[in-house]
Amino acid sequence: MRLLYRIILIIFISVSNLFSQEKFSPVEIPILLSGTFGEFRKTHFHTGIDIKTQGKEGLRVRAIDDGDLIRVKVSTSGYGKVVYIRHYDGTTSVYAHLKKFSPRIQQIIKRLQYEKKRFKIEKFFKKGEFKIKKSEIIGFSGNTGSSSGPHLHFELRDTEKEKPLNPLKYGYFVADTLAPRIHNLYLYKFLKERISNKIKIELIKNKNLYTCNDTIKINGTFGFGYSGYDRQNSSYNKNGIYKRELTINGKRFYSYKFDDLIFPDGKKIDLLIDYEAYNIDKIRIKKLYQTIDSKFSFLENNDNRGLFKVIKDSLYNIKIIFEDINKNKSIVSLVVKGAENVKSYNFPENKIEDELYHTDMEYERKFKDLNLVIPKNAFYEPTNLNFKYKLDTLIIEKFTKAPKKGLNLEFFLPKNLDSVYLRQTCIGKLNINKRGKRNKIQYVFGNQKDNLIYAKSISGGKYFLTKDTISPSIKPINFRNEKWVTNLSTLRIRVDDEFSGIKKYKASINGKWILMEHEPKRKLLFFEFDDVKFSKTELKLNLHVEDMVGNVKEFEATIYRKKIK
Repeated sequence: MRLLYRIILIIFISVSNLFSQEKFSPVEIPILLSGTFGEFRKTHFHTGIDIKTQGKEGLRVRAIDDGDLIRVKVSTSGYGKVVYIRHYDGTTSVYAHLKKFSPRIQQIIKRLQYEKKRFKIEKFFKKGEFKIKKSEIIGFSGNTGSSSGPHLHFELRDTEKEKPLNPLKYGYFVADTLAPRIHNLYLYKFLKERISNKIKIELIKNKNLYTCNDTIKINGTFGFGYSGYDRQNSSYNKNGIYKRELTINGKRFYSYKFDDLIFPDGKKIDLLIDYEAYNIDKIRIKKLYQTIDSKFSFLENNDNRGLFKVIKDSLYNIKIIFEDINKNKSIVSLVVKGAENVKSYNFPENKIEDELYHTDMEYERKFKDLNLVIPKNAFYEPTNLNFKYKLDTLIIEKFTKAPKKGLNLEFFLPKNLDSVYLRQTCIGKLNINKRGKRNKIQYVFGNQKDNLIYAKSISGGKYFLTKDTISPSIKPINFRNEKWVTNLSTLRIRVDDEFSGIKKYKASINGKWILMEHEPKRKLLFFEFDDVKFSKTELKLNLHVEDMVGNVKEFEATIYRKKIK
């Protein structure tokens, strides 16, 4: 009995120690995901998980473990309000899109904002300067930065390597009994190096097994692509798939999973999708092959870069396994046979252009009022470009190959312009859309120098010179001129600029600079009265707002507020 008690005690102590070493959840609610680690985004792989916050802001966000606060940043884009904590086990945790920080962090950041007289701020802390305890509240969930809805973006990183890690590999449980869902499978036939055509293979679904009715009879060099998603219990979001593995005749041929990433991986994300389908048809097909040895950090097996050659009379048993982090699997199973003069699975004809723009050369095309420059390494691989100049407009067809740097555009400005006209002149763009689709002129950021205005990294569209003559608009939301505001905790003002956008703003009360937080998505500026104590009841508010080309709008109001002791 004593031996039994000792064993039970040892097990209890071991489990207790293990539990004490587990990381705390960053939220006080069950973790439901609106985004998974490694998910394909427009310009990058998702380097964290997006935790749903019940569609609202203001939920408490807690530190997952003891550590040192190392960085806090406030921005109107990217992560918005974000906190970085370095832990003693070699990891760093990141909490992004916060509505606000905890009071002791907020106090430091607000003081710095008032010292620098700007909203956007970044503060780095030395090791041991600001200690954080496990489960300590470090902020409140929000929707700041480039977020498209209230949620917490949460990351774990290897501190030394600055490598994002998949949080779901480190004890954060999400209920999930659902296997990934495969929408479509595509077969790519390569006509010559890096030039291919595709067909869609009709799949039959039986539970989590996908098959094809007949043996696929083809010949040549091929690769596969797919469209699909993963979903977790109690969440309707279509998230990214954790693992995919292509096997041919039992041999693992091409596979990768998202346990970790490096940030340079995201810069090459377009190499793992069918860029033409994505850019022109708005269909995101993930490739299970590569035409370029892109050296993604997460690739495990990459024989022949996922391309395989089908030989006459040979049989190929193809399996593509899709798996989530809870090991729920979906399997696509196909049989391919090498055959000649095949009538089924005919691939569409493809025009192979003789004139390609090569990556190791720079090209320049001169038109009446502008120059188009195609620099070296504008694209990852040789590509065909279609463009024309008509009525002072350069029309560039949508790219069919993934851009690396993009194109450069130089417009010649008309001579003898007055300074105001020159300042307001800018580059406009219209997207090349289908007929009937709304097409609004977009502002293209450009620099003016030596009678030129130039823009870098442009994509397909219609480009022309235009003017922005309209100043930003300013409208108070919760107050009026010559009225009392004693009962208000914040002043809220709507600011908007319909074309070039807000470049900067400055606000003061009774001549003293005040911090107005900017939320571009909501077109909102707001000031918290708790920030400043005023000695007078009469408060004269001044607001100066400027757009990207220098058009200015001024706003003044007098409001009254009882002095709070």
